[in-house]
Amino acid sequence: MEPRRAVIVNTMVSGHFELYHVDNAVREHANLHYHDFHEINCVLSGTGVFRLGGTEYSTEPGTVTFVRRNDLHNIVRQSSEYYERAYIHIREEFLTSRSSESTNLNLLFAKDGTPTSQVIRVDADWLRAQISRLDEPDQEGFGADLVRENRLIEFLIELNKAVFGSENAVVPHDLPVSALISAVMGYVADNLDEDLSLDAVAGRFFISKYYLSRQFKTNTGLNFHQYTLKKRLLHSKDLLSTHGNALDVYRIAGFSSYTHFLRCFKDEFGMTTKEFIRRSRNPEGIHFENPDSV
Repeated sequence: MEPRRAVIVNTMVSGHFELYHVDNAVREHANLHYHDFHEINCVLSGTGVFRLGGTEYSTEPGTVTFVRRNDLHNIVRQSSEYYERAYIHIREEFLTSRSSESTNLNLLFAKDGTPTSQVIRVDADWLRAQISRLDEPDQEGFGADLVRENRLIEFLIELNKAVFGSENAVVPHDLPVSALISAVMGYVADNLDEDLSLDAVAGRFFISKYYLSRQFKTNTGLNFHQYTLKKRLLHSKDLLSTHGNALDVYRIAGFSSYTHFLRCFKDEFGMTTKEFIRRSRNPEGIHFENPDSV
């Protein structure tokens, strides 16, 4: 079967959301990556393994993964010949603007009131029907944009209801090595302003630094230093959005040198901290150019 090209449903007039519907084969050795916007990952056909942070989940038709912005994730592998997925990329600002006092759409990306990514499983036929409604060819007629947006909001409301149903939660894999890497990732996330050298963290877990380095690379596609640097830089973005001053946040984010922080930030995000602060106050539309990396 010929690979399906990504279909962009939203015309990006508002820049708040778009949908990709793909069945291309998953690239081997795809690295953990992140986005500046939320992702709703829907499996329509086939099976695979999805990594969210340090945890792996089996996916099958009906699996829906809610990935918060800046959370590292990737498809580890597909375990079936055919693997059909739909990705909805959506701005947090859009969810907030379409929420009400009694209906908070941001709860899709929260658990017990705490912002988090999560995985649920819903009826596969229902999920496909919902994606089909969103995946209809673009219409240029009067009101087409509002119809598309209303369909999305209806879908999000139903997903919110499913999130609250504990029977829909998906239990992650429990593999020895994955459990170790998951624990290490959790430690890194909770101690970004501490010593996160390979020696220090390996000592914290009473393992060889060479073993940790090898297993970390095998399980994540990143070496340990790359991962801790990405986590600190992603944390610095959140801090900059609230503090608005790089001098106030670089140490909190775990950097000992201000100059080193500025250089790493520019290398990772392609902009200076000042440019990022300006853009965070005036969010741009989603411009996701490579659906194969999701």
